[in-house]
Amino acid sequence: MSDKKIEVNAGILKEVFKIAGMKPPEDISDENLLEAVYKIKQSNEPEAHGEIHHEGFTPSSNNILVIDDIGVVTYQLKILLRNLGYNVQVAKDIFSGLNTFVRSNYAFVIMDLFVSTEQEGYTLLNETKKIITKNNLDTKIVVITASNKAENRVKCLNGGADIFLKKDAGWQDKLLELIENFQPKAE
Repeated sequence: MSDKKIEVNAGILKEVFKIAGMKPPEDISDENLLEAVYKIKQSNEPEAHGEIHHEGFTPSSNNILVIDDIGVVTYQLKILLRNLGYNVQVAKDIFSGLNTFVRSNYAFVIMDLFVSTEQEGYTLLNETKKIITKNNLDTKIVVITASNKAENRVKCLNGGADIFLKKDAGWQDKLLELIENFQPKAE
């Protein structure tokens, strides 16, 4: 993970609110807005030494995490799943994916096998499965890939994936059907 710091100002934060479809606070000073975001960030930091404890997970059949480095795919899945009533979070790499996963409880983690390399995809699958097992979660892992390698399916299913889906014609519809069949429709 990069040690780069990103300078953020209140104007940028207000734009982020707008992009997220939220109304930026009008009656808060720029300084207080920055302080509030800093406090939220601090309260969400993983514990020391890289250990992350998962106490307080509450089951939610409504939350789905999509991890894919291709923006078109994440955008498309976000829209499709939200139209079915799911709350969707998106991550574009292994680090943000795992970081997002440990902060909430998800019914499904949909991950591309090549995020951004095959090795990182297998690492993501392995680490996600460890967290699920350690915390006795009921999260289902869905691996999606455009790869034609037959051994990927076996390796992913043996590695803890519940669903393996090749990105071929109509894969989005197959994915939605599989998710809906795994559980009752989210309300």
